[in-house]
Amino acid sequence: MATLLRDTTPIQFVPPTIEDMTRPRGEMASQALIDDVYWRVSIRHASAALVEVCKTESYTVLTHKNIIMSGNPMLHSYIYLCNPIGDIQSVLNARAVEPHATAKTCVCIEKYGNVTKRVQRKYPFSLKYISSQTFASRTRVVRTAEEACTWLHAIDIVESIWD
Repeated sequence: MATLLRDTTPIQFVPPTIEDMTRPRGEMASQALIDDVYWRVSIRHASAALVEVCKTESYTVLTHKNIIMSGNPMLHSYIYLCNPIGDIQSVLNARAVEPHATAKTCVCIEKYGNVTKRVQRKYPFSLKYISSQTFASRTRVVRTAEEACTWLHAIDIVESIWD
């Protein structure tokens, strides 16, 4: 008989505010944590809760800064996309590998909390991450301006450097 693990931890969604940029950056999840089956279940539980948020709100990207689990802020570097890009809905430990000198640039209109601004971004670049569905390391080459805007904005939020 198989045992099904379920997490019933209360998840609270915290709407994004510009004050999130003063909070600590997301911690990179260690391999030991990624290998922990109970932690994996909690990450999937958080993702399931954010599905409902995206159905009722008009967000593009949510991060660990928007999640309270059992009364405690989520600490680990986590990005959830309300509109999946390809087969990617949510990731851990995301980072962009800088483009080469031949990179193109684009201007992104980015919003977080009540702040909107124009940011110049470079692409293509390699996105390195851990899938929060399979918990395997992945690399994706980001080739479009739209996708570059989404990923680089999300990474800046997680890193607390979007200002």
